[in-house]
Order: sequence, then C-alpha cells, then structure tokens
Amino acid sequence: MRGKALILTAIFLLSISSAFAGWEKKPQLRWSQFYSYDTRRADHQLYANRISALFTYQGQQKQQLFKIMPFLEARRNVKRDIWEREELGLEAGRDIFPWFYLGEAIQAVWLREDYQRSDQQNYNWHKERKSTESETRFMFKRNILSIEQIEFEGFLLGEYTYDFKMGAGVRNETTLGIILPLNKNMETGVNWRHIDRIHDFDSDVIEASVAVIF
Repeated sequence: MRGKALILTAIFLLSISSAFAGWEKKPQLRWSQFYSYDTRRADHQLYANRISALFTYQGQQKQQLFKIMPFLEARRNVKRDIWEREELGLEAGRDIFPWFYLGEAIQAVWLREDYQRSDQQNYNWHKERKSTESETRFMFKRNILSIEQIEFEGFLLGEYTYDFKMGAGVRNETTLGIILPLNKNMETGVNWRHIDRIHDFDSDVIEASVAVIF
C-alpha cells in the first residue's frame, strides 16, 4: 500500500505540473541493452533490456523545470538462465547544472535474487518476491575527448536503493564510465560499476551497453 500511494502521489504531482509547464520537444524514446560481467562471482553475469521515454517540461521563460521518465527493465542471469529482476517505474529529475543531474525513481520490482546468505557461494532457488523501491540517482558528466565530430562523454553515477517491503536500504552503487555516440540515433558505452549490497556481498562489474534512440 505504501508503494502504491507513492506512485499515485507522483502521478498526481505530474498532472498538476502540466497546467504550468509545456513540452520542450517530443519525448525521447530509448531502447538500451546491457551486458554485465561480475568479476567476483561467476554465477552473476547479466543481460538486460531497458525501454524508457524521456519527457522534458519547461516554464513560460523556456527554462527547464524537470524531466520525467517512465521505464521498463528486465535483467536475465545468463548463468542461471532466469529473469532475475524486472522493474516498472517512473523517474523524476532535473539537470541542476549542465554537468550535474539529480533524480528520484519509484519502481515496482519482481525479484528472483537471493542475496541473504553471504557465506554461500551460489544462489538458493526460491520463489519470486515482489516489492516496491525508491532509487535516488545523481550523475556528473562531461565531454572528455573530441575527435572530429565525435565527442566522448565521461560520467560518474551514484545510486541508492531503498526497499519499502524490507524497510531498509539494499544497495549503494557507484559507476564510472564513457559514452560514445555513434550517430544521432545510436550510442555505445563501457563502464565499471561497484555494487555494495548493504546486507550481503559486493560486486565489481564491467558493463558494456548499446542504445538506440528514437
């Protein structure tokens, strides 16, 4: 109930905002694919698909007010051959500065993860668990290299996840990476991600991604 109330509150606030804000441009649709290799655990290699739509609101003076992004993500554990985690949510945020973004997401999640026994080397098989999470996200970004018309963008991303059903924070994640635009409709990237599971084991992950932008 608590998670549903938060989602309804977010939708209500967004509906109010439409009365004084306008569209900056048409929504940006994005389809992203990721492959993550966990350097610490051989049974935790993930393939993920993420579909999102980015809406940007602006005020009467054409200044950016905030952004909203509904999203759907599914992660498959290729070693265990199961869909380990699925998310459906909504993120609201703002570019505080051209180089700094701050956002907050509310997401419903369906989990087949098992991170409750740090003394075990492998997962236990168990039934799906459902929950609602909030995810606080901040990102620093900057163009670090230009070659002709191609610009490499570096970024530092921090994410903190709170599980309402557990009543506790469950993950702290730090990501350092590079994004390379291939053209106006496609980009690729590579990053290193450290995942601190607050109640269990940590991961150091090497992640590659490709995104198609519509």
